[in-house]
Amino acid sequence: MAKQRIKDIFKEDWRTLLKNYSLIVVGSILLAFGTGVFLLPATLNTGGLSGVGIIGEGLFGFDADLVVLVMTWAFFFISLLFLGWRFTIKSLVSSFVYPLALILLMRLPAIATETVKLFGEGADVATKLIAGVFGGVFNGVGVALTFRGGGSTGGVDILVVILNKYLRLSYSVMSFVIDGLIIAIGLFVLKDVVLSLSGILSAFVFAITLEFVFVGKKHAMTASIISREKSAEINDFIQNEIGQGTTLVPVLGGYQKDEYMMVVVHFDRSNYARLINGIAKIDKKAFVSIEGSTVVLGGNFESLNPVKEGLVNIKKKDEKDKA
Repeated sequence: MAKQRIKDIFKEDWRTLLKNYSLIVVGSILLAFGTGVFLLPATLNTGGLSGVGIIGEGLFGFDADLVVLVMTWAFFFISLLFLGWRFTIKSLVSSFVYPLALILLMRLPAIATETVKLFGEGADVATKLIAGVFGGVFNGVGVALTFRGGGSTGGVDILVVILNKYLRLSYSVMSFVIDGLIIAIGLFVLKDVVLSLSGILSAFVFAITLEFVFVGKKHAMTASIISREKSAEINDFIQNEIGQGTTLVPVLGGYQKDEYMMVVVHFDRSNYARLINGIAKIDKKAFVSIEGSTVVLGGNFESLNPVKEGLVNIKKKDEKDKA
């Protein structure tokens, strides 16, 4: 199955392949730049692997960039074991480029010396905040480009996906909990509240930048796809390759009254490039409409939990009063 998956990847149009892998490589380098030039020299724990690197350096004296390298590949093999090739292959390129670029940036004397002078020990709070803001921006753009190329940065997100898959725990909640735990541990290790607060600010900047650069503000997206002759193939592709359920809706063309089958799918934004590329490969004339979804519950998304009706009624009453 792994060999077949790799063959399928290289069957794609070479221009599309080049574009996607270029985005992943550039995104990984930008992620390494934001981490290696701003966050790690300033010892700003924003969660993720860089936060684990800072904790490893503080507790055991390990170099933070080497901790990131080891943990990146540890999570890669964990992903391979629990999630299989279909998911893990998305993080393969980034697993090579990101840690190697990070090591290079942090060990080039011309860069390492200057960044430590600017943002290292002895820098004032304002300088640390500047490092956090720029680190968050570069990291946000880097991750967004990686997503656009159909890749994944892996790392601790692997744990989130595993918990979501096997325990049905909310993706967004678990991502927040794990990063929050890394930041909390960093607070006890570094014993510097200002650094921790600056790291949290940087994490917010990262999240805002990611949402702004990537397609829309929503974690989940909805695609409506109409193909004249290949809706069944597109449906099979989404089911088998994206791993997401679909809904088939009969539709009628408004002009010639032709009957079509529309495929509707809710998907995670990290699968955006894979979905578009797969549809284009099957039918370049297909009509595709994509929107950000405000709320998607059940299935592979957040658990479908009851909502307290009292709160809804109060909101409705307030709206009537205002009217």
